[in-house]
Amino acid sequence: MRSWISVIGLLALLGAPPAAAFNAGQTCHLPGQHEALRCLQVEVPRDSTGSGTLSLHVAVAPAIRARAESDPLFVLAGGPGQAGSDIVFLLDTAFAKVRATRDIVFIDQRGTGRSGRLDCAEDPDALARSDGELQAAALACLRGLGNALLPYTTDAAADDLERLRSTLGYARINLWGGSYGTRLAQVYAQRHPQQVRSLILDGVVDTELVLGANGPEFQAALDALLERCADDTDCGHAFPALREQLDALLRRLDANVAATTLPHPRSGQPLTAPLSRQRLLQTLRQLLYSPEGAARLPYLIARADAGDWRPLLAVQASSLDLSAAPPAGALLLTMTCREDWPRLTAALRAGEAGTRVFGDAALTALDALCGALALPPQTPPPAQPLDTPALLLSGALDPVTPPARAERARRQLPNAQHAVATRAGHIVSGLGCAPTLLRRFLDAPQQPLEAACLDGIALPAFQTSAAGAAP
Repeated sequence: MRSWISVIGLLALLGAPPAAAFNAGQTCHLPGQHEALRCLQVEVPRDSTGSGTLSLHVAVAPAIRARAESDPLFVLAGGPGQAGSDIVFLLDTAFAKVRATRDIVFIDQRGTGRSGRLDCAEDPDALARSDGELQAAALACLRGLGNALLPYTTDAAADDLERLRSTLGYARINLWGGSYGTRLAQVYAQRHPQQVRSLILDGVVDTELVLGANGPEFQAALDALLERCADDTDCGHAFPALREQLDALLRRLDANVAATTLPHPRSGQPLTAPLSRQRLLQTLRQLLYSPEGAARLPYLIARADAGDWRPLLAVQASSLDLSAAPPAGALLLTMTCREDWPRLTAALRAGEAGTRVFGDAALTALDALCGALALPPQTPPPAQPLDTPALLLSGALDPVTPPARAERARRQLPNAQHAVATRAGHIVSGLGCAPTLLRRFLDAPQQPLEAACLDGIALPAFQTSAAGAAP
């Protein structure tokens, strides 16, 4: 499933395979965290008809200090499709300062992780499949799930949060959302404003953003990367014609799908993999999310232009390796088709088609999938202004939720302040001084926050050879 998500460019943060349920209050150990947490399962209504329940997994990291604050931090992962239990490693980075005085509550939203993961079987040979084969498999999977897809919406996930808050006994909560999690946090705050003390939104999805229509943002990020390479002494010297090389690659792929043989990422056996224009563009999108990934792109493009596709295919193979935590792909596609695809306007479509490199091929594939599924649309109501104190975090190099998105969100968040990390990509909270800023904000959310320290985050050096960066 995630192979098809990659083809259409819907890059969710990764989720996790399902695991056994926990009884209320049971001690648990989750991947990415060395210490025991407190885990429980909470029953919530499956839908508004009373047709059954879903069991949601919650992991609580209790505050370290004995005299903790009464308002915890609820953590809402991205995607949609990522599970909170997959990002507990943030306890050691983004939330290391916050946890001193507040409980940190990681939630597996409905359809993710340990909360009834909504997905289809992964094809271990997906890398060898054509784009058409991947599309057909994804459509067959989703059609097979049928009406089981209907209870999965952002509104339902927001109502789940309120039930969880009440069950856990917290009067008011703070919310941290990353990427899609920022959308869910805003929806919850709209529906339950009295229960929200503050919002921390990292990689802000404003109410106007339509998943699947991010081509102009990706194009801007790619153009900025190419310019940085040209201005960098080592990168500019190693790759003096990088833009022309990329254009030549795309022309060749438009004329004929390339193929190369490389070791299978798990078995090590030879695997012949097709490389279409869309797969190349998906790899570009994937690597642009972080400066570390973007620093590899010039080298990968140059090697492919020289006829060596193996480094580029190795990146794609690593993203499909089943040892990595996959996203809940069926959930991602279902929610995109119901909540975002119906909001695609002619202007958004024209913006996609007008991008020099990315174009609208991914949107065309999404049209085919969503049109064939014909799921009932779930259009959100217009957002109303929220007085809730909010900290908005953006990476200036973010290719999907750049700072302009947070500025749009501020129209509905008049009591928000916006901090931009000039050398960061998608998701800032764990970088540099950001963990300290999170703690300071939560201690006094109404007070102005001095965030100039984010400028201390450094960019990685460009990879210029197989050995890495120039010495």
